[in-house]
Parts: sequence; structure tokens; C-alpha cells
Amino acid sequence: MDEVSLISDHGSPKAETPGTHDPSSTISSHSPSPTSSDPSSSLSTSILPQDTELTSLEEVLARLTVKEDQPGRMFVALSNIFRAAQDRERSIDLSRFGSDGPWTLFQRADTSSQHGYRDLEALRAIKDITDQMHWRGSQLLVAVAKALADASRDSAWRIPFGETGILDSFLVIVGTEHIDGDLALHSLRLIGNTCVDVDENRQRLIESNSLRSIIRRLEDSQLSSIAIPVIYNICADYDPAQRSARANGLGPSLVNLLSRDSIAPGAQLSYTCRLLDYCLEDFNQQSSPIQAVEILLKTASVPGLDVDDCVSLVDAAIVHLKEERFQSHAITQQLLDLPLAMLFRSCPSQQHPDFANAGVMNVVPPVRDAEEEEELSRMRRSLIDCLSDVSASPEFAVSYADVHSPLIGSLLNWLSVPQAQLQLCSCIMLGNLARSDQTCNAIISQLQIHTLLAPILKSGSDTQVLHSALGFMRNLGLPLENKQILGEADIIVIISRFWTSEVLPLVAHAAVSLTRQMINGSLPNVRKLLAPLSPDPESPAHTKTYLSLLLSLFDNTDDMTIKLEVARVIAAILRTINSAVSSDLEGPVQSILDRLYLLHPDISRPVSMMVTQSQWQIVRSEGWFALALMARSAAGSAAIDAALQQVEFFAALEQTIRGQSSLSNTGSSVPARRSLSETVTPERSTEPESMSSQEKDMRAKDRENAMVLVHELLKNRGDDMADIRRNALDDLLQGGESQLSTEKMMNKMTRGN
Repeated sequence: MDEVSLISDHGSPKAETPGTHDPSSTISSHSPSPTSSDPSSSLSTSILPQDTELTSLEEVLARLTVKEDQPGRMFVALSNIFRAAQDRERSIDLSRFGSDGPWTLFQRADTSSQHGYRDLEALRAIKDITDQMHWRGSQLLVAVAKALADASRDSAWRIPFGETGILDSFLVIVGTEHIDGDLALHSLRLIGNTCVDVDENRQRLIESNSLRSIIRRLEDSQLSSIAIPVIYNICADYDPAQRSARANGLGPSLVNLLSRDSIAPGAQLSYTCRLLDYCLEDFNQQSSPIQAVEILLKTASVPGLDVDDCVSLVDAAIVHLKEERFQSHAITQQLLDLPLAMLFRSCPSQQHPDFANAGVMNVVPPVRDAEEEEELSRMRRSLIDCLSDVSASPEFAVSYADVHSPLIGSLLNWLSVPQAQLQLCSCIMLGNLARSDQTCNAIISQLQIHTLLAPILKSGSDTQVLHSALGFMRNLGLPLENKQILGEADIIVIISRFWTSEVLPLVAHAAVSLTRQMINGSLPNVRKLLAPLSPDPESPAHTKTYLSLLLSLFDNTDDMTIKLEVARVIAAILRTINSAVSSDLEGPVQSILDRLYLLHPDISRPVSMMVTQSQWQIVRSEGWFALALMARSAAGSAAIDAALQQVEFFAALEQTIRGQSSLSNTGSSVPARRSLSETVTPERSTEPESMSSQEKDMRAKDRENAMVLVHELLKNRGDDMADIRRNALDDLLQGGESQLSTEKMMNKMTRGN
């Protein structure tokens, strides 16, 4: 945007729009000043005869100015004003100019200015006289300000006004409390015009700390319309001024202005929005009114607003919503329908009956080109990120606990609209709401939301939406009663399309994680995971299961987190089956165990990786527990044989049992896990003193489970093992020290087989 378009001394923009005017456009005077009582007062270039008697101040002002089509006659007008001030008010002392006064100097300067020369001596004389009039409270000072402001529209005067101190004089005047409204108005005009594209003058203003007093003029309803373009001229394309404006509270002042005065779309609001843009980096939101988000979003919804202005207002609202104070207000006052409505209405070709009573106008800013559409899309992304943070607040779950509220209903509807950003926002916010068993049960049983998510997971292609939908479904699957409902809805079958290395790792990991959540504690879902890919006995896919797809993903992916998540699925299967056995369901689950080991002979490879990795202690603990469970059956012990061939695995086993593990990263905290303790207790080495009590407890449980693993392997497979392997395991079991290094032992065990 160029510098400000033509503004009358009321401060109202002319029809000229931002960005289309001449860069040298300035703040002009086209109408009487706000307090002038003479609407017909005109501008004259005539020299007043010294014997002319004027009857009123209004008449003086009417005759002591220059017509705007003759701005070069500034010195003529000022001569008239100074004579009147000397004769009428005795408010200036001209003795330093000699007996002839400054009039000859001004006549010479007037002649020179017609030929493009700026007489600095004459300008310094004007500053001297202007300062005297200010100190002595001259009523004619407003006429001086008006004449100089008119002249400052000519770019040739701007640098001289700064060099001779005229700008400094009016910065002082603007900073004076309780000055005449007209004087403040024309002083602001002069300052704004003098700073257009003149960084030297802008720097003078900043160094004098005058920007604060100019920003304060936004509080005056008579001056705010002129102060906005003045501040814009000071800040446009000049970072030091923008930083100073932020430091002096421009952002909150603009929000307060919008809360107090209704500004129609047009140049004035556009300048306000550009100034808001300058403030986004450091807005100082704590000084804004608590209603800031409402004010900004409702202003952004005014019909006729440009896309750029709409985006600026929404960006400012987002800046506020990131602060806890405004988040809490928006949540507790149930105002989130405002940003949601803005998000919805900014989408292309959307109807919006859901927000008819949201307090936001039923409009969408007209989009003129692809660039504006991209800007709106960016705005929507920012809104979604912000609403994600807001909905993560504990207050959100409390205030919107009623799953039948209008806001929840609107989010539900968004899941069915063909607009990815709306679906994304819905999944994120509803997923954040689903953080308690009670809410999850209500969302599933009363809203049947899984039936809305299933089509997205079945045919959706947007990565962010899929990732959020999978995360949402994972939250819903935490309560045990919901696992069966999701299983009966064939969610495992639906999400199996993501278990390939071709899928983006972020989505693949989320899909595997959801699978683990669904089978954890749910034997029916374990059966579904072990179901054949094809019901046709003649099909090769009949001997493949959905777990086979996960094992294939394990083999083909390079992503360590996905590999470990697949391994944790297997561990969850084993835990669930073990729980069923402990609940006297051993008969029905034996067939599941048989199918698990028969169709997946390499099932131990992923689990063994859990105990050899060093990044997450919680995963290692799950791995030792799962291996101990596997070893309890002959088929499971046979599956572990392949793991025993690995040097890394045997080393981890030895280190865990002997208490010498170098795998010390605890990862995340873990609740006490059920371990399979046996009567055989290994000899324990001294633990490092620096180890936490939690880590000591986890290592102790890992050691117990590793001992169970060795004990069960010897019981189920000891007769079939080579002597060297059996002796090595027996040595570990008894807590003795092997006379061979692990590497030599493994070499002999391999040759022995």
C-alpha cells in the first residue's frame, strides 16, 4: 500500500482507494475544520492592508490562508497571519528581524519558491515565530498550522521542514495536552505529510518519542480518522517506526478504536488493517480489551471488506486467542462460534445455515484471484492451529461437555462436507473434547460419530485430515466398551489400507497406533486382526491375515517408530490373550494362539527389536513382558528361536539378567506392569547410585521377565537346543558368569546348530 490517500480535515477518506493513488498523495484540507463556525470560509492569497479591522477570529481565519490551487504562496499566507498576530494579539516579538521585520525575507522566499528554491533562512524564521505563538497561546496558531500542512503536501517542502525544525515544533504541539482540536488536526496533517517517504523525518519523530502522543490521538473521536493515516505514513515501509509503534501500544489502541467507532470498509479501515499487520509480531495483547476477539472478528465480517483487510483482522484475533486470558473468555462465554463461523464462511462455495445466529454477518469476502484464495487458505490454517490450542484447554472440555450443543452439532456436520480444512478442524476439536471415558462413550453411543469418521478413513486422501481422524478415533477407542463398537464397524479392515510403506509415515504410524489401541484388552478385535484377508479357501490371501500386513509393513519400512509400533501391536495381542487365559477363557483362546504362531512364524523379530533398542525404556519393558508370554507355550518358544540367533538380542538378554544393562534411557514414565515372577531369582549386581527409584523398579521387573523367558525356553525347547546354547541360557538362569564373551558364545551356538 502506498502512502495515505487524500484526507479532508475531518479525516474522512476521499473516493481514492489505497494502492491506486500517487505515492506522493498526502493529507489535505478540503473542508472546514471540525469546530469552524463559518462553513463558507475560503482560502485567499491577498495581503491584508495593515489598517483592516477584523471583527472575529473566524473572519481572520477565513482571510489569512492560501487557496489550495496556489500552494506555492505559503509565505504570503504566513505573512498575513503573523501581521494579524502581531497587531491583534501582540503575541509575537519580531524585534530580532530589525525595523522592517521579516516581511522582506518572506517576500524573497515567496519569489524563490516559485522557481523551486526553498529558503531555509525564511523557514527558520517561521519556526521561531511559530514557537512564540505556541508559547503565548495565540489563537491564530491554527492558521499557521493549516498553511504549513497545506504546503507539506508538496514533497519539496518535506525535507526542509525537518531540517529547519518546523516538524519538531509541531511534534511538541501535538504532544501538548488540551490543545485546540483544529490545531491538533492540522498539526497531525503536517506531521503525516512531512513523513511521507522521508526516513530522516521519521527518525526525528522516533527520537523525540513523539509517536506515543500521536497514538494517543486515536482516543479522540474527532481526531482518530486523521491520526490513522498519519501513523500509517510514519510506519509504512520503515521498521524502526513499526517497532516504536508496537512498543507504544499501537495494537491495543487500534482494537480499542474498533470497539468504540464503527469504521466502514474503505481506505480508513484498510489503513487500520495495515497498522494491525505491523503489530502482529509483538501485539501486547494484555492491554487490549477482553472483548478483542469479538471486536476483530465481527469487524472482519462487515460486508464489502477486501480480502486483505479481512485476513488482517482475523490474524489479529488469532494473536489474541493464543493468550490464556482471551482463550478463557472465549471458552467460558461460549464465543468459539465466531472463529468457527469465520473459518466456515471463508471456504469457497459453502453455505452456512449452522451459524445464522452466530453474530457474524452472512458474507464471504470476494476473491479476485488465486493469490487471494491462497491467502484465505493460509488464514484458515492459522485459525485451525489456534482453535486446536484453544480446544486443548481443560476449560474447553468443561464448557462444551454437552455433546448436543450447537457448536458440537456444527463440527459434526463438517465431517460430511467435502472441504478438507473443515474436516480437519472438526477432527482436532472433537478429538480434544474426547478426553474422558464419559465423553467418549457419549460421542460414540449418542452421536454415532464413528459412522461419520469411517467414510473419511475409507476414501479420504488429505494427509492432515487422515492423521487427525485416526488420532480422534484412537481417543474414542480408549474405553473398553467402545473398542467392540469400533471393531464391529470394521475399522480395523478400513484402516488396513494405511499399513504399507507407500503411505506417508505420519499416517501409517497413526493407523498402527489406532490398531494397537483397539486390540488392547479386546479379544474380539484380536480375532479380527487374525482374520484371513480373503474368505475364499482357494485364495492365497486366505492364509494371510491383517496381522500379516502389519508384519509386511515392519519389513518394508525404514521408519523406526512404525517398526516399534507394529511390535507393540504384537505385544498387545499377547497381553490380551494372556488376560483371557487368566479369566478362565483358556479353551476359546487356544485356537487364537495356535493361529497366531502358525501363520506368523517370524513374529518374534519385531518383539526382539523392542528389547534391543535403546531409546525408550517403556518399550523395552513391554518387549520383555511380551517375550516372556510367548515363551510360555511351545509354539511361542519355537518362534523365539530366531531371536536367539541375533548377537544384539542375546547381549540385551545377558545384560538385563545380570543387571549390567547399558540401555539406561528411561523414555517416558510407565505404570507398574504385570511381570511373570518365578521362584528362581538371579544374582543381582549393584545398581548405579544415580539411578532413580522408578528406573530401578523398571529394571527389576525387566530382569524378572527376562528370567521367566529363559526359564520357559529351557522348559519348552531345552531338549531341542544345541548344548552350547542350552548351557549359556542355564548359566544366565543360575546367575553364574560365563567364561566366554558374548560374541564367542554366539559364534559357537551358531556352529552348534
